[in-house]
Amino acid sequence: MDLLEKCRAYAQADEARDVGLYPFYPAFQGPAEGGQAVLDGAEVCMLGGDDYRALSVNAQVIGAAQDAIALYGTSSAGPRLLNGNLDLHEDLEADLADFFGYEAALIFSTGYMTNIGVVSALAGRGDHVFLDEEAHASLVDGAWLAKASGAAVHQFAHNDPTDLARQLAAVSTASALVATDGMFSVRGDLAPVADLTAVCEEFGAALLVDDAHGVGVFGRGRGVIEQAGMRGRVPLMTLTFSTSLASQGGAVLADAKTIDFLRHTSRPQIFSAGLSPADTAAAHAALREVRRRAEAEPDALSAAEYLRRALDALGYNVAGGGSPVIPMRFPDQLSMLSAQRLLVEHGVYTNAVLPPACDSYQLRIACTDAHTPDVLEAVISVFASLREDLLPRYRQTA
Repeated sequence: MDLLEKCRAYAQADEARDVGLYPFYPAFQGPAEGGQAVLDGAEVCMLGGDDYRALSVNAQVIGAAQDAIALYGTSSAGPRLLNGNLDLHEDLEADLADFFGYEAALIFSTGYMTNIGVVSALAGRGDHVFLDEEAHASLVDGAWLAKASGAAVHQFAHNDPTDLARQLAAVSTASALVATDGMFSVRGDLAPVADLTAVCEEFGAALLVDDAHGVGVFGRGRGVIEQAGMRGRVPLMTLTFSTSLASQGGAVLADAKTIDFLRHTSRPQIFSAGLSPADTAAAHAALREVRRRAEAEPDALSAAEYLRRALDALGYNVAGGGSPVIPMRFPDQLSMLSAQRLLVEHGVYTNAVLPPACDSYQLRIACTDAHTPDVLEAVISVFASLREDLLPRYRQTA
């Protein structure tokens, strides 16, 4: 069999297309604004995005991106190590470090590359990497690259500090990196950061919290580390700009020596072009807006709680709580895809999530600051009208 035979034999996506239930790569026309988006020429309520603070259409953020293009052009035109480093990058890094309470920060071209670049650069021969079993794919892939360099990779039970402590005790003389999401983007639950910090301090392990989905939402915009009261005690924090910071790219925050080490050793940093001027400026403008709103609880949280309570009252045994994400589980792929398609046809867009991205077939509902009570009431009306179709499928997993 030649290498590409597996591609020709791949049929899973075609099976969904053949029955009209393929949910992936939808082509939206324009931005999601006011909680609404346009798909196939029809308006839908966007309940599948990660723009929790609804800043991707903010006038200041858009203006900052436009101004950066006018002043710097469209590209950094090279890796930051050589010729692609801009004062825009360094200004954003300084403000990130200040806002989140770290000595220094380092920007990468994507959030995914941030985690790959940090984990693979820090862990190698003789080191151990411990991942929450539900950790984001970027942390997992970074750990596999570290394994290729000789690191041992372990998984601990989801959000279980006791299991982590048991495993660390078995390798207590070795250097160890522990990595977890801050908010798990599909489940919507938060890592027990305070307990994980205590375990890591007990065993001398370095804790990395990927707070891609917590930044902007929790802890006065500073994320789950701040909310857990662990500011100054978690040595490594990563984030992406593609959620609440309304852009592209990502960053790691740590002490100055660690950042300098990563700046000169992380291959995704060294061998990738620097983040574009527009993306950098947009993320910086969004960060300023998050800082400005720091004392006000995000509307995304109250919107999600409002919707969660309404769905529960309708008989939907929805999971989650305390985050912008509401997961809805289904027993199999067909029932989940059918529900997703039915909702789209009635003007509500949700994310279809399949294993291995999560441990079951789920519709992921995510709220943002743009989901006003009027928008949510329209969504609730759709779920109410579809109870006869959706509840029988849903209750098979209740």
